[in-house]
Amino acid sequence: MAVPQNPMAFTDAMADLLRLPDETLAMTYTYLNKYRRFQNSSTSPDPLDAYVCLPRYVRWLDPLHFDKSCLSLASKSTESPRRMREIIFPAHRLLHQYDDASSTDSINKPLTAPSQTYDTLRATLVQAELMLLRVLGFELRLPLPLDYLPRYLERAMGDIAEAGEDYDRWGKEEKEEYGVVKETMDTGLGRACRAMAVNSCKNYQLANLFPARAVALGCMDTVMKARGLDPLGDKKRWVEDISGRKVDAEDFEEVVEALKPA
Repeated sequence: MAVPQNPMAFTDAMADLLRLPDETLAMTYTYLNKYRRFQNSSTSPDPLDAYVCLPRYVRWLDPLHFDKSCLSLASKSTESPRRMREIIFPAHRLLHQYDDASSTDSINKPLTAPSQTYDTLRATLVQAELMLLRVLGFELRLPLPLDYLPRYLERAMGDIAEAGEDYDRWGKEEKEEYGVVKETMDTGLGRACRAMAVNSCKNYQLANLFPARAVALGCMDTVMKARGLDPLGDKKRWVEDISGRKVDAEDFEEVVEALKPA
C-alpha cells in the first residue's frame, strides 16, 4: 500500500479515496492556508497544542488531524458532504499499515466501531472542526480561482470560437452522439487550467494575499503560454477585458510570478 510522505500527499490521497471534486480539494487547501496565516499572526498559543494532552493513540494526528477537519468541513461547504466515519476509517488505514500484528497498542490495529479509539478520533475531529470554524469567522464558502475560470476561459477564447460551430447551443443528446465535450472547462485547455487552479490553492501566498479572481486569471495565462498561446496587444488591456476590470494588473503580474516553478 502507498504511504503518504507529507501532509499534502495525505490530503491528496484522502480526496481521491473519498472521490471528492476539485472544488472540495481546492477549498481544503485554502482552509489550511487560512489556518496557517492565523497561526503566523496570532500571539496566543496554537489551539492545536492542546492535543498533546490526548491519549497516545490520538497524538499521531497532531499534524494531520487538522487536515482531516479541513477536508471534512470543505466537503460540506462545497456540497459534497462526507460522514465522519467515511473520513476517519480510510485516514486511519492510510496512515497505519498494521506491521506489528502482535502489538498491544490500539493504534497499530485495524480500527473498529464502536471502540474507544474510534470514539476519541471522532470527538477530536469534531473539536478540530469547531476550531477551524472560529478561525474562519464562520465564513465557509470562500472564493476559489475555480469559480472564475469558466467565465475567463470563455472570454479569452470567445473571438476564435465565434468563427466556428457554437457547440454550447447543442443539446445533450446531440453532444453525446457526436462526442462533443459538454463544457469549455472539459477541453484540454480547460482541464489544464483547472489543475493549475487547484494546485495554486496549496500556495500560502496565493491563498492569502491575492483575490481569487487574480489567481484564476494568472493560472489561465500561465497555462496558455505553456501551450503556445499568448494574447496579442497590450497585456494590461487584456487583463481588464477578461476580468471585466475586476483584476488589478499588478496583482495579476505578481500572481504569474508566484506561479513560476521554483
